[in-house]
Amino acid sequence: RSLPVTAGKSGQEVGTSYQRLLQDIERIKPLETRVTNHDKLLESQQQERRNLLAELSDLRGQRTKSLQTAAKKLNRRLEGKLRVEVVAEAGRAPLKTFLLDSKLEGVGEKRLLWIDERDTINPSALAQAIRNGSAELQVDLGLTPLVADALTRLPESRLMELEAMELDHRIDIFLNVSHGNAEAVFRPLNKLSIGQQCTAILHMLLLENSDPLIMDQPEDNLDNAFIAERIVHELRVAKTSRQFLFATHNANIPVFGDAEWIGVFTAVENHGALSFSAQGSIDVPIIRDQVANILEGGRDAFIQRKEKYEF
Repeated sequence: RSLPVTAGKSGQEVGTSYQRLLQDIERIKPLETRVTNHDKLLESQQQERRNLLAELSDLRGQRTKSLQTAAKKLNRRLEGKLRVEVVAEAGRAPLKTFLLDSKLEGVGEKRLLWIDERDTINPSALAQAIRNGSAELQVDLGLTPLVADALTRLPESRLMELEAMELDHRIDIFLNVSHGNAEAVFRPLNKLSIGQQCTAILHMLLLENSDPLIMDQPEDNLDNAFIAERIVHELRVAKTSRQFLFATHNANIPVFGDAEWIGVFTAVENHGALSFSAQGSIDVPIIRDQVANILEGGRDAFIQRKEKYEF
């Protein structure tokens, strides 16, 4: 029995086309299975990536917590002198560079000022907000429709890069600049004079540590009040468990610090020289005389030392 003519094709042509269709269907069936398998593999890998990102987030969180705990311990040890704060994810420059490199339509550097203006920002959370759509970006982040819409046009590959991005923390250091028993006044490191910045660093260098500390003229840019009130006191406490070696022109450090050994260098034919007789403790008469005569404020330092410590 022959097929009827259909759509201008003879029965034989229709039959041939039908056979070809059946063959195509048979060829496609295995491809459907491959697509299904690929979809399952994709979902598996996406889930594995989500798990790894969650693990990465936990590790970063633990590191941040450890830094903040260390800062609290440091603050307790330097109470009244120095304060350290950890500002999480404060280094926003990589995020701004990333978005500028993405060539967002109509979005230049000025339209990215919101990145610095926010108290906190997390690249992973930002990537998820972008996936959730323009409306969420406008409501939750306060972005303009233009910026929000441009962000939602980022390809998935860029969003994957974004959610794995890490922003550096910032360590802020504040020094108490008041003297004596006055109420503490803490100022950030970038608002301090060079001498005050040196004082802040010295406070941390003089913390409990078993390593020897070698310093060249630590009194540079420091006034005598800071040396006498802060640095020397910490030296007297720490020197019993740690070795300090200073090159100095200021008498306050060796005199108030009760140096166990002082070497008075002299220049001989353009070379430094240290004779045996020019070495000894602060209480050796000849050494004491040289300190008083050579170092800045030497005699005054001995007078103040006697008044303060009665020896």
